Amino acid sequence: MCCPSFAKVLLIIFNLIFFVIGIVLFAVGIWTVTDPYKLEILEILDNAVVANTAYILIVLGVFIIIVSFLGCCGAIKKNKCMLVVYFIIVLLIFLVQFIACCIAVAYKEEVEDFVNDELYDTMADYKAPWDTEEKYNLAWNGIQFLLECCGTNNYTDWATTSYAGSNDGYKETGVIFNEFPPSCCKVKDPTDIPSDEDFPEVTDPTGCANNPSITNMNMDGCIDSFKDWVEENALYVGGTGLGLAFLEIFCMVFAMCIYCDARKEES
Repeated sequence: MCCPSFAKVLLIIFNLIFFVIGIVLFAVGIWTVTDPYKLEILEILDNAVVANTAYILIVLGVFIIIVSFLGCCGAIKKNKCMLVVYFIIVLLIFLVQFIACCIAVAYKEEVEDFVNDELYDTMADYKAPWDTEEKYNLAWNGIQFLLECCGTNNYTDWATTSYAGSNDGYKETGVIFNEFPPSCCKVKDPTDIPSDEDFPEVTDPTGCANNPSITNMNMDGCIDSFKDWVEENALYVGGTGLGLAFLEIFCMVFAMCIYCDARKEES
């Protein structure tokens, strides 16, 4: 047995929390779209779902806001139809979250292999550092600048790509990069976005091109840095998902409690 009045108050409070979480997800999605390189780094995996993660977060945020509004209205008005629809939607969300978590755990190694293969394969599509219209150019510049790395496993990976021997010059200095892109070099501001008119300022272009070392170049591969970046961002998503799961269970219980009380009042 439950106390309908108590359940009503808690359901309203929990849905207000849902409302806030929806706003947060919406804001995170917008931040990912507007923050330097976030989308470009996701696009390097060449997967439609992964590349559109930010937009999925935006849609999910709006959806949660609508569902929380439905739950609040159903609780306040003790509307049976609203409460049943709300219960079904929350149950479906909970099941999707549970299945997604199970898949993520079961296929963890496959996901790591997929990331490694996609990083290595897309290196072949990198043509020129100055071409910001091509997504792979911008993606690899982005991941190497932002995560301060070079190549998939290390900087020597670039030697087997079509970029090797391209003789690209860096800005007006005339320094030639024919073994790896200038985005492998250390720069003053890793978050500076390259454009047709400008490129992040390399601290030592001559040394990086002719005598690369740990002082002027990022020699470590991007695969470990990328995994760390994904895991770091996954902590926020996972923490939010876990909190949502607990809220969803309580919300379903309280919604049914109010629904049963409403039926009892009618009879």
